[in-house]
Amino acid sequence: MPMFHTPKPRQFRYQPRFYDPEKERWEALKQKYADERAAEEAAQATSESGSDLEYFQRRVREINREERHSQGGLTWKDLFRKREMPTFNYQPRFATTDSEGTGEHLQQFKKRSTSIKRRFDIADKDYLKPVPAGRIMLYALLVCTLLYWILF
Repeated sequence: MPMFHTPKPRQFRYQPRFYDPEKERWEALKQKYADERAAEEAAQATSESGSDLEYFQRRVREINREERHSQGGLTWKDLFRKREMPTFNYQPRFATTDSEGTGEHLQQFKKRSTSIKRRFDIADKDYLKPVPAGRIMLYALLVCTLLYWILF
């Protein structure tokens, strides 16, 4: 062991030019008190509006509970209810007429329309409509009574 301290050749000592430790302490202290003040203001704001917030949360829960209760009940009318196909109202981009109202600029976008022959018409409101559950149950009851009448 050496008798006195000798610095090693690969030592790194860095002192920043513009670093002021006193200023750093003051900045940290100011930030600490700013954080404390912000926390106090937030706590005060929540204590003031806490009762309002609780009231509105409770009211929203009550409204949701009432909606679920009113929607949850199925009746006999629901079994025989007619379902309607959803409608789709699409307005084409170039469907508007020009300022004179002649619609001449639409002619360049219109092409010859071809009609497709279909067995079932999609424009019909009852197309692809599901069969109501009540009708299915009625048919099943009819089939069961016929089978019972034939077999027994």
